[in-house]
Amino acid sequence: MAQQIGAIQIQGTIGNVVFRRDGAVATKPASRWVTAKRTLENNTEFGLGGSYGKLIRETLRSLVAGVSDRGMTGRLTSKMVAIIKADDVNDRGQRVFDKVNSAPLLGFDFNLLTSLGQVFFAPRSIAAQGATVTLTIPTLNSLTDVKAPQGATHYEVVFGAADCNMEAMKGEFAPGASLGIQPLNGPAIQNLTSAATLPAAPAADNLVVGAVGIRFYQEVNGKYYPLDNSAGDALTIEYVD
Repeated sequence: MAQQIGAIQIQGTIGNVVFRRDGAVATKPASRWVTAKRTLENNTEFGLGGSYGKLIRETLRSLVAGVSDRGMTGRLTSKMVAIIKADDVNDRGQRVFDKVNSAPLLGFDFNLLTSLGQVFFAPRSIAAQGATVTLTIPTLNSLTDVKAPQGATHYEVVFGAADCNMEAMKGEFAPGASLGIQPLNGPAIQNLTSAATLPAAPAADNLVVGAVGIRFYQEVNGKYYPLDNSAGDALTIEYVD
């Protein structure tokens, strides 16, 4: 209990304010129990964010392989934690993924060393209908729309869609129809489409993502070899629903 020890002096605690004998005033620290509870809540949501990120990575595995930087896993986890924290229904430590909050995933680059926006400039759009997610590129001119790394002679635009059930932690992947390996000095191509058809139409609460990427090759004796340094390859999430 606080005690008056002089005309205007107080010693002890009033509310969360501590009046010390030497005249100093400080805020009473939070109890260890409260601190531990906050830590547990944060750890729970961070772990869940890691699981969500892993689901996306594994579902898109065939596209992500060889096109990611060392920090990709942590960056994707951070995005998922941000989505979890946007849950305004559940209490701290119990918040979960809600697809209405999934906008932070849009534009996520799996390879921070080379973002898709740095090497691929062709106009494009992605739309979904039922089980099919389609990438459309009205025109693609490699001379102006592709910035290739040194040594590359050809490129390939890749596309795929993932249907992720975040509650059941299950995902389905559909590769887009191949647009083929194209020469870097080739003529412009018109009306390209790549359709990725999932096994079934996604459930209303599922997360659907569409990832667009570009890979570079070197032609030797009629064969196409991926460049030894894949830093120029890129993959980005360009569709979220």
